[in-house]
Amino acid sequence: MADWWRSGATFRGFLDDRDEFWRSPDGQRLQAVHEAAEADLQAWLAEQPGVVIHSHGGYVPEQWEGQVDGHSFYFRERDTEWDIEIDRRPSGWVMRSGDTGNDDGTTPNQRDAIVEGDVIATGRTTAEGYGDSPRERAAFIVATIREHLTRQACTHPGLEALAAVLGVPARWCPTCGIRVRDQGVTREP
Repeated sequence: MADWWRSGATFRGFLDDRDEFWRSPDGQRLQAVHEAAEADLQAWLAEQPGVVIHSHGGYVPEQWEGQVDGHSFYFRERDTEWDIEIDRRPSGWVMRSGDTGNDDGTTPNQRDAIVEGDVIATGRTTAEGYGDSPRERAAFIVATIREHLTRQACTHPGLEALAAVLGVPARWCPTCGIRVRDQGVTREP
């Protein structure tokens, strides 16, 4: 029978096996490692002014939400690829969602607002600095957001003076590191 996995007894068995694992020495070791990593993250966050993590976790996908320097953010990594959105806001769209149902047996017709932000960075988990621990991941997310914000705010000061010294138009902003030819800041040589 194809529906064997849907039975309540099968699901209860799965939950019992899971609970037994977490009580085992291996489960206790994994839990201690997780708790130490979380304590390391919290210690790092305590030293980061302007950074608040509202939630983080998951494996498929891994997701983080919070604020960096007053900008809301959402990070999502799945199957070695990640995205970072900032300045999240309602998109004007809603999606239907439901839960396990009401006590009277009916299913609620709930609609949740879809929240989106500006995608400021995408990449793969092989990116430099991506890290393996929650603290390293948080540092990567925060650094990526702050780099974006710095570049957005940069007025590229001193490009003319730099061009005069070099004898050619500047190709990179010495302040923020952005390629200025692509930004229309200087003319092509």
